[in-house]
Amino acid sequence: MFNKSWMTKIGVVAGLAMAGGVASAQSNGPTGISVRLGVFLPTGTVGENIGHTWFAGGLDYKINTVPVSAPTAYAGMPSYLSISGDYYEKGGDRAIPVVLNYNLRVKNYVFAVGLGAEDTSYSGGSSTIGFAGQVAASYDFTGMTLPVFLQAKYFFSGKDEFRGVGLFVGARF
Repeated sequence: MFNKSWMTKIGVVAGLAMAGGVASAQSNGPTGISVRLGVFLPTGTVGENIGHTWFAGGLDYKINTVPVSAPTAYAGMPSYLSISGDYYEKGGDRAIPVVLNYNLRVKNYVFAVGLGAEDTSYSGGSSTIGFAGQVAASYDFTGMTLPVFLQAKYFFSGKDEFRGVGLFVGARF
């Protein structure tokens, strides 16, 4: 009934939903949830998808139950942990990285670095689970009822063809 790909997607959504239960407000909207949609641009050296634009989307859950202090050099700049799940695909090739991020807010900017795991699969049917990492920079637009942001994110992957840049528009709830 469900293949491995669907089971992975269901697992990612369930994990992120559970994390949402411990997320709450501070600097990222009342729930601590961020949603984004955009494109992924592969930068690896392998595969026919290099140079093409892929569909991409993701969720972040801010974890306030774990106190995090910015290093002394960054006093007065809120920092926090978040769980991030992304999805990008084109032509049956796809990656779903799930990472734990350290975030640092500087006025309207949020900088993040994260490590975790990803599920990758190819249109031919093969699938693997491996290393995932990412770095991101976001700009929040202020003065809106719903906090909106732009984000650029670099995805590191254990598979060369799944490394690349994500460009997103999102909202913080």
